[in-house]
Amino acid sequence: MRTPEQIIKSAIAKYNPIKVLLLFSGGHDSMVNSHVCAKILDKIKIKYAVYHGDTTIGIPETQNYVKEVCTQFNWPLFIRKPTQLNYEDIVKKWGFPGPTSRSHQICYRFLKERALRKFVTYECKTAPKKRENVLLLTGIRKQESRIRMGYIDEAQKEGSRVWSNPIFWWSTEKCEQYMDKHQLPRNPVKDKICISGECLCGAFADHGEYMEIKESYPHVAQRIDELHEMAKENGHPWHWSSGPTEWYKNNPPGQLNMFMCVGCETKREEQDD
Repeated sequence: MRTPEQIIKSAIAKYNPIKVLLLFSGGHDSMVNSHVCAKILDKIKIKYAVYHGDTTIGIPETQNYVKEVCTQFNWPLFIRKPTQLNYEDIVKKWGFPGPTSRSHQICYRFLKERALRKFVTYECKTAPKKRENVLLLTGIRKQESRIRMGYIDEAQKEGSRVWSNPIFWWSTEKCEQYMDKHQLPRNPVKDKICISGECLCGAFADHGEYMEIKESYPHVAQRIDELHEMAKENGHPWHWSSGPTEWYKNNPPGQLNMFMCVGCETKREEQDD
């Protein structure tokens, strides 16, 4: 189990990156990771910047937290939005994402991955098509890796992007202890509703999460409700966090209101029971 400093130095030695980015979502793991990495990079005199993805469906207070933290520690910050479809576009086109891997992948690609890829390719490199590596330092930990998108090791290269996780071996308890020891600012969104709040795409969410959002951040719940009305107008009537599968199970495509055959339907249901 290597230390964060060993992981960072190893990635720099192996990939010789032209730029180093701290990926700061607003969660506490990414807060700890950013602080740990900044101290190490300052020590070895490597320049870096912070990258935050604006998913267009996050809780605004989380992005404000990211900005305040970067100002406090004097970290250069870049915030980038989706380059093609934002969350509203996705909801218009397909409805709210459901609890399936495919729905989650669509949201990931359009709301996060493509914006970061464009930033790495056109803003980090000396020339867009040059074979130059950019080191991305994330707060992913092994303890959580099973719920992250295929991240199962300390480092992973994907084209010119090198994903490295300096606190990969840290436990939740160690992260909390580090925050307390260094008196790091906490994200009020995370403390209130137990999620970082930078992405509320709804894939794998549940109704309880919506109720927590509505209670603590009613303006965000109102935005979700407005998107639901827009989705219904475009033929996608299911609610946020439910997805199309469950809705179509109860409302098959082409179903008619067969008022003159109610008896037949009732009889069939009784036979099935």
